[in-house]
Amino acid sequence: MFKLPIVFVRCTKYDRPGYDVRDRKNPEVSCGFVWDHRGASKWVATYPDPRRGYERHIPGFANRRMAGLLLYHFDKPGLSGRKEDQ
Repeated sequence: MFKLPIVFVRCTKYDRPGYDVRDRKNPEVSCGFVWDHRGASKWVATYPDPRRGYERHIPGFANRRMAGLLLYHFDKPGLSGRKEDQ
């Protein structure tokens, strides 16, 4: 079975219960935070920011896996394989 490059750690951040998104290879590294909104959008991805009130929320994810993968790929971008990358 395919293993995700991230793991979810249950915690409370920004006064919300949710999951800290961590790198599977280096669990000390946090890529962001995802939480269940229960409103119009189901899951929200939050980019971390050390300054209180400066974090960025991106709503509209169907599940926490997709929200976590967005945060992971934003934190660790890779080459797309297109000609311009080489």
